[in-house]
Amino acid sequence: MNTRPVRGWALPATAHAVFDANETRYLVLDDGQMMRFDAAKAPETVLGPGPRPLGLHDDVVLTSDGSTARLGDLSLRDEDVDGTGLVEAIAVGDGLVVLDERGVVQHWTPESQHDVASGVQSLLDANSDAVLVTQGLALAVYALDGTGPTWTRPPRGSHGERITAGTLIDDGGVLVAREGYAMTGEEDVVEIERWGAEDLLWRHAHGEVILGLASTSIGVLAHDQSGAILRLTAEAATELHHVASGVRDWVDLGGTVCIAAWFHVHGLGETGLLWTVEHPGMPSAMSHFGSLLLVVGDDGNDWTGPEPLAVVDLDGAVFDVDPSELTAWVPPPLQEQDEIPRMVDASLSFDEALAHEWNAPSGLLDALEERAPETEIADDADEDLLAALTQNGPQAGVSVFSVDLGEEREVRAAEDGVAEVLLEAKVTGAPEQGVDYAWSTSDGREIGSKARLLLRLPRGAHRFELRARHPDGRWAMDSVHIRVE
Repeated sequence: MNTRPVRGWALPATAHAVFDANETRYLVLDDGQMMRFDAAKAPETVLGPGPRPLGLHDDVVLTSDGSTARLGDLSLRDEDVDGTGLVEAIAVGDGLVVLDERGVVQHWTPESQHDVASGVQSLLDANSDAVLVTQGLALAVYALDGTGPTWTRPPRGSHGERITAGTLIDDGGVLVAREGYAMTGEEDVVEIERWGAEDLLWRHAHGEVILGLASTSIGVLAHDQSGAILRLTAEAATELHHVASGVRDWVDLGGTVCIAAWFHVHGLGETGLLWTVEHPGMPSAMSHFGSLLLVVGDDGNDWTGPEPLAVVDLDGAVFDVDPSELTAWVPPPLQEQDEIPRMVDASLSFDEALAHEWNAPSGLLDALEERAPETEIADDADEDLLAALTQNGPQAGVSVFSVDLGEEREVRAAEDGVAEVLLEAKVTGAPEQGVDYAWSTSDGREIGSKARLLLRLPRGAHRFELRARHPDGRWAMDSVHIRVE
């Protein structure tokens, strides 16, 4: 498989966005921190945790609660619960275009803000002159200077429709994808429309819902929910490539368009696939940085693995590699402090000599041939052998070994639909050191080998199992159900 040279930098947490700023790039982590990357050294933290950053103007950061912060402030930032929350922000040449919770679109700079449109459901695109929004049943373009609408697309059909994607075309006009609400007939068709200054120029039907549109250096492109990448012309919509999953981000390099989808970044040219880079999780944001392509995303394939920043060398020659070697660039995770509390009940005794004398058999044949060590039953005239065997008499010197993960838990997800959950094993009947742990998901996939795991879980029901091995060879197991609301 063709690929490009990649270098990986380990991050302390998952990065979900990259802000462009001249000679540097800023990574936005899932806890609200920001890190600066200049391609010369490892990323460094420049903003402390707090409300999620949505945009950057010089050194001023606009956050999801409507407040601002400045780069260099490493303190914990509090959320402004009384402010008007922001839904989305798009960087334009001289500021940001933001949509707030009231449905108001503003042109924002630290020095001034003015309203562009109100009653907005979604902000689809923006440039230095205009913004594209859905508003009621209509799609509209508004002048960025606040002078009002410059174009409106009337809604189609008596049953209604949903605008699933839209973009402003570089040479003027609008590209829009729609899905009709009718169950049968013309109104239920998924369609892509190309509008000029006023008139409809062409329209194409498609079998899958369109989720993204862009005007790029290799043509006008669309991607649908199945993972098909389409090139659009006035004559037809033709499939350029299929990535087998929904696209999460794309960026135009000039002659090549990079597509991030399902553990991979694909470089596409006018003839199709040129190269592929694999990510250990779900790549969700990219940035073109000189001769480099920066890729960040959620490490959804391994909750306890590395959280990398991938730096793809676009000047490096494309070379062929076995698909199993595509992740050779992934760095080990940053060393984390493992603060495991004391988990041994001091009141329970543990006979170390006896523990090392006998190991539990590893299989059925070993069990048939193994002889357990002899233990002495207390000599008491009032107790007989039956009492000892039924555990009513004196006990042998080995403590009961068990693990406990607690009761079923319910947790609430954050705004991004993900909750941080700490799984912690309570161990009894074992020394503080020497216990082996093996955590696994309900489908048997192993996800960790420590006494504690910090997981990021999406909404839904999750089940985890823990198998713990005593230093003397005994095993104990427990499971726990986590529901994320």
